[in-house]
Amino acid sequence: MNELYASLSPAVRDELSKYEEEILVPEGTTLISRSVAPEHVIVLQQGAVEISVPAGDKVLPLSIAHSGKVLGLRAIIAGALPEIEVRTVEECKILRIPKESFLEVLKQHPELYFAISKVLSADLNVAERFLRDIPRSAGKERVACRTG
Repeated sequence: MNELYASLSPAVRDELSKYEEEILVPEGTTLISRSVAPEHVIVLQQGAVEISVPAGDKVLPLSIAHSGKVLGLRAIIAGALPEIEVRTVEECKILRIPKESFLEVLKQHPELYFAISKVLSADLNVAERFLRDIPRSAGKERVACRTG
């Protein structure tokens, strides 16, 4: 079971499953692009993806996600463009739920917001750990560049 569905009632899971489309995507496929509005909530069923954050002319790998990870939620719920890139690192089986269908189920079942908040909180925790693990010297170099 994926991280979103784990917190949902069977009725809400069944409602969402009506809109799921299962597909295989090859290694190297970009599932989410920075600054491109996602058209689907994506559930990673099998395989692994790299989640990265573009930073200037570099791409910083944030984490590797595996089966059960839900992608694209923040951008779809907030109506904002993604700040991340997600690319498959091996062939993956994914479920796609069209954005409009997902939002319609959300309107009918507001309890879905609690499950969404758990997923987004976990994503924030990953980002915070990443920031804490950046070497202190890298942070000092950035400060020196800004003031120099």
